[in-house]
Amino acid sequence: MKKWTSLLFVVAVMLFMACGTASAEVTPKLVLDGKILNPVEPPALIGNFTMVPVRIVGENLGYKVDYDSSKKQVTVKSGSSTVQMVLDKKTATVDGKEVSLQAPPTAKSGSTLIPLRFVGEAFGLQVYWENTNKSVFLYSNTGSSGSDSGSNGSGNTNGTGNSNGSGSSNGSGGSNGPVDNGSPGGSGDPSLPEGGGTESENGGSGSQNGGGSENSAIAQIQSVSYGNNAIVLKYSGSLQPKTSVLTGPDRIVIDLPMTEFASGFQPALPVDANGNVKSLGEIAVTDHVALTKIRYSLFSDNPKTLRFVLDLKQKWGYELSNDAATQTLTIILADPTTIPPKPSTGVYTIVLDAGHGGSDPGASSITGRLEKDFNLAVILKLQAILAADSRLNIVMTRSGDTYPSLADRYNLANSIKADLFLSVHGNSNTKNTISGTEVYYTRDASLSFAKMVQTYATPTTGLRDRGVIQKSLAVTRETTMPAVLFEAGYLSNSGDESVMYTDKFQSNLAQGLATAIKKYLQLE
Repeated sequence: MKKWTSLLFVVAVMLFMACGTASAEVTPKLVLDGKILNPVEPPALIGNFTMVPVRIVGENLGYKVDYDSSKKQVTVKSGSSTVQMVLDKKTATVDGKEVSLQAPPTAKSGSTLIPLRFVGEAFGLQVYWENTNKSVFLYSNTGSSGSDSGSNGSGNTNGTGNSNGSGSSNGSGGSNGPVDNGSPGGSGDPSLPEGGGTESENGGSGSQNGGGSENSAIAQIQSVSYGNNAIVLKYSGSLQPKTSVLTGPDRIVIDLPMTEFASGFQPALPVDANGNVKSLGEIAVTDHVALTKIRYSLFSDNPKTLRFVLDLKQKWGYELSNDAATQTLTIILADPTTIPPKPSTGVYTIVLDAGHGGSDPGASSITGRLEKDFNLAVILKLQAILAADSRLNIVMTRSGDTYPSLADRYNLANSIKADLFLSVHGNSNTKNTISGTEVYYTRDASLSFAKMVQTYATPTTGLRDRGVIQKSLAVTRETTMPAVLFEAGYLSNSGDESVMYTDKFQSNLAQGLATAIKKYLQLE
């Protein structure tokens, strides 16, 4: 497919000889592998499609091209491969096999334009439409501009999205890009950094926010990793991320202008056949309901811009947090579709459940301490934190050493039409080597809340993360709102038990659970 990435451009080179006219309201720029090009006829928005001129790109690729003016047909050969296209015809042939085009090659002022989306989807070229600066970005797999720009991270930039952020990269609201049929969106495609990252209109060196050389980087990415529903980037310098959500296929894009890979970037970047380090890589993800892959690349070499793309099976929410103190950029994944609607009063009702109690002590720890005491201690600390927020109404299933039945607990939550239900427990096993935390849920509507608890509460324990587990438990099954049961550690394990009854452990856990609740409800 790589060779057709290049061949496609040359296929239409000779079609430029055919004369014709078409109308377009704007004159976008064309950028190949980070290098701005100056075609005779620039890209154009024609009908419902972004159309791309191919002559100037073809001139940078060394293929044999024959043009039959009587047939308005171009034949391109590279080795044993042949591609043919005909002006105004919605099909092309690749090695004799007919393929469909979204729109036919179109003549405009002696130049031929082809659909941008077809370039990417049918021929493997990475393509982007950047509406704000009216630019088309093209990336070949070989980096024909001469710089080691690599191929860019995501596919076509069709779709819309929104993002919520915190820290220095806060953002909210929508950002619309080209819709699925290839037409430009109404208010700007989010595929590139907003307000920077592209050259000036005349194709010169351009400028980047903050001054300095347009090709210099002010930050280096040291590493990227995934765990606990979060993608974590460690960096040095100053980072100003730009994010967007795209569809067709679904993905989340994080652009980092004025940024480059550190020399010791981890995981190590791949090396080509000649021993040259490529400026792209990927991490496969197998344990997430939506995320399948994390891809990253040098999106532009001038100015330097890195792009990280999160490939998704379906639409998914996220939150961006940029901690300048620790120089850590975190993208936390959270399904936005199950977030309870905001109550008319503006106040959410949260039911907090301390497991067991009264005549039911729960598990006994390895030193004889009772689970019910641990559960209540954590819940009381959590209640104190949440009660300080006027947007939350806190209801306890027990606030002392009493024993409400399981039915009492879930009936209470259902009767008051609570928005969330959270139960805290300590775990136990006959094998005292088992250690760590577990987050349980039953109904699919509770999954995103469970993952939020895993993301924010689990790390505060310092114990092994044993994951999010779907299981039929009474309080998570019979409740009608998102409900989670958190097992905070194993009382049967000496290491877990030694910290679980400390004030520090319980306070940290309570804070983590409070954060998970507020983050899930988008209250912070």
